[in-house]
Amino acid sequence: MSVRGMIIGAAFSIMAAVICTFAFGIVVSFSFLMAASSIMYIGVFLQVVLPFLVVLSIAGAQFKRIDQVREVTKWVISIIMAFVVVTYAGTIGSLTTHVIVWGDKMENLAVADIIAWGLIYGFLLLPLAAPIGRWLIFLLVDCCKYFEDSKERDD
Repeated sequence: MSVRGMIIGAAFSIMAAVICTFAFGIVVSFSFLMAASSIMYIGVFLQVVLPFLVVLSIAGAQFKRIDQVREVTKWVISIIMAFVVVTYAGTIGSLTTHVIVWGDKMENLAVADIIAWGLIYGFLLLPLAAPIGRWLIFLLVDCCKYFEDSKERDD
């Protein structure tokens, strides 16, 4: 396990969360022909930053092993990563963000419905999220290789 890879994965995950937040905001803005409010960007960022941080830090720490596995295994890792991120963002992330941003108590929310729909979203968005997850892992491995190669050149 590489500590440097974990740090690179953590930095990469924050950048990926910011990019995904703005991409989501642009899609929502154009879909509904309205400007997205800044509170929406904050909410989406808070929903995706923690699962990205966990998943991509682990992937960064294991980048040498990920680079050596077959393509099918990389797709399986991507599907699991995408499901975890989307499901977390749709359930726990959504509930936590609602409390942080708006300060409402949980008794005002339909928690069971949010959790049920978060799981449904996790499955429904797999065809979109899995290729994005595979692309993020590809970029992360390349980024880790770049910093690993630059360390060897410095020595």
